[in-house]
This record gives sequence, C-alpha cells and structure tokens, in this order.
Amino acid sequence: MKDSIIYNIPARLVPVFRGRKMIVRSHDPSEIVRNVTDGERGDISFVRVLSLTGEIDVMMGWGYGIPVELVVSHPCRDLPLLYRYAPLLEVHPIRVSVPLEPGFGKVVKLAVSLGFAVKVEGGQPEESLAAELQRIARFYLHQSTVSEPIEFFHSLFLAFYHQDPLSLWMIQEEDPSLIRFITDQGEETLPGRLAGEGDIQGLAAFLQALRDGTAVEAAECAGCVFLRQCLGYFKWPRKEYRCDVVKELLHTLYSAAEELRADMASLDASGEGEGR
Repeated sequence: MKDSIIYNIPARLVPVFRGRKMIVRSHDPSEIVRNVTDGERGDISFVRVLSLTGEIDVMMGWGYGIPVELVVSHPCRDLPLLYRYAPLLEVHPIRVSVPLEPGFGKVVKLAVSLGFAVKVEGGQPEESLAAELQRIARFYLHQSTVSEPIEFFHSLFLAFYHQDPLSLWMIQEEDPSLIRFITDQGEETLPGRLAGEGDIQGLAAFLQALRDGTAVEAAECAGCVFLRQCLGYFKWPRKEYRCDVVKELLHTLYSAAEELRADMASLDASGEGEGR
C-alpha cells in the first residue's frame, strides 16, 4: 500500500510530504529544525544528520523523542566528532550510521561506549575487512557492556534465533516495498544501494527468482543456507561479488544463535526455564 511507504526526503520537502511517514535528512541540523514543525513531528520516523560538523545546540530543545541518525562519511575523520553529540541523548535516541570501510570498527566501539545505537552500511565488504568484521561480531555477541543494537548484526542474530525469514533488505531499510528515496531534485527512486535501478518490477522479479532458486545471475545463492535472510542482499550492486567474507560473518552470527537456542532448550528441559 502506498500509505505504508516511508519516504526519505530532503528537509525542504517536509511540507510536501505532510501526512505521510518520513525520514528527513539534511547536512545542517538547523534546517531540519526549521522545516519540521509541531504539525509534522508525528509523521517523522527519524531524522538523518548527514554532516557531523554542523551546529547541534538547536536540536537540544526541539522534537523531544524524535530519533536522530548521525551519518559517518569517513570513519577515521569523523570518529572524534561523535563526542559532540553525546548531550543529545538527553533529548533524542541516537543511532550512528557508518560505512563498511577501514576503521568502521573503531566508530562502532566508540558509538556504543557513548550509548548510541549503530547501523553498519554497505553490502559488499572487501576481503581486507574480514578480520575487522569478525572482531565487531564478537564484540556485539560477547561484550557485556553493549547495551544498544549494532545493525545489521542484531536483527540478523535474532532472525537466526527465532528462525524468522526477516531479510537484510528490511533490516537495512532498503526494501523498496517499504521505503523510497526522494532526491534533492524531488525525484522518487529506490532506496539505498538500489538507487538508480528504476525498475521496481524487475527487482521484485529478481528477488522472487532468488526465493524460488531460479535466478541464473546469482548462482552462488543456489543452496546457500543464508538465502532466506540474505535474499541476494550481498549481490548488489555487483552480482559477480563473491560472498566468502560475508558467509564467514553470517556463520558466526548463525552459530551463536544456534548455541543460544540449544542452551534455552536445555534450560526448559531441566525445568530451570519455567516462569521466564
């Protein structure tokens, strides 16, 4: 349904999309504050601050409870700028979005230590990131001080644990049936890495072919135990991408979920899990 779609829009277009669910973005926090009035606050899913160097005091007395996503563009350069946003936690839930690039792990750990949630962006990590991905996966799974979700690890782990077919397209907010991206010029496109594809019907057919096991473009997906949750997510934008690094990461999350489910089943069988 059209009404269920969330629109990722530039801040200046908020009046145009009033009455629909919105993700509002801007490089300048003050532009968000100017354009999101009391009348639109109920329509906002969250706001995206695209640059970490802007003036943030304007958000301290505005929009209590509206989630704020801080977009890290360059992990090494932007890392120290995260400290500036710690006071905003008194007013807004905060999530940090960080690209899968060298140094992303330092951003994840600092963000978590500041009390921020995290979303790791990008779907085709290079082989050089394999060790860093594994370190962050173990950090998420075993570090007792982690109190906020690290996506996509968190939702994928829960999907494995509950045997839920929740896909990475949904977890990463790139499912075109749920989210659309409005360009700065006001044009509607597909979200995330799908931007510019244009052919929604063709994409839907490709995803269905993956489900059915008939997608000839993604032979590596055939028989993959992670297909139900991945659904070809790591085959975009380059379908020839080899998923060795990704499969190692998914196996780590899957094994941890299976281990937890076995532990819970053992507790239930012994009666210790009763009343939980």
